[in-house]
Amino acid sequence: MNAGRWTIPAAAIASLVGLAIAQEEKPHPSLPKTPTSYETRDAGGETETEASVRKDERTPRKVTFTAVTESREWKDIHGKVVKARLLAFEAGEGEELLLVKDGKIRLLVDDAKRFSLLPLETLSAADRTFITNLAAARKRDAAPR
Repeated sequence: MNAGRWTIPAAAIASLVGLAIAQEEKPHPSLPKTPTSYETRDAGGETETEASVRKDERTPRKVTFTAVTESREWKDIHGKVVKARLLAFEAGEGEELLLVKDGKIRLLVDDAKRFSLLPLETLSAADRTFITNLAAARKRDAAPR
């Protein structure tokens, strides 16, 4: 053996060459074998080469709230105070507006863009009594005479 020279067995060279040839024969999975072997699919147009986009034409919905009270201070059971208006829940045609629905009320906090749903039991006793009296008065006024 000569110093500084390496000998590689012929079998190792043959296996490396065979590995390189085997890799060249397999096409890359993302490339087609020929330019025409791509699959075509319908893009929604009338012909295969025409695509279309449908615009969903929705009309804006106007939401109207019925404020039952003027802006006032509401206190919860922890003593937190918020200034807001009590909003009625929407009712079906011919039905009366509800102040409490599923044990919750709607408050529109001053300078807020959305209303808040609050469980009635989180309000102070005085505010719960106020809402109960207000609902009773509304029923009395709505009753036929």
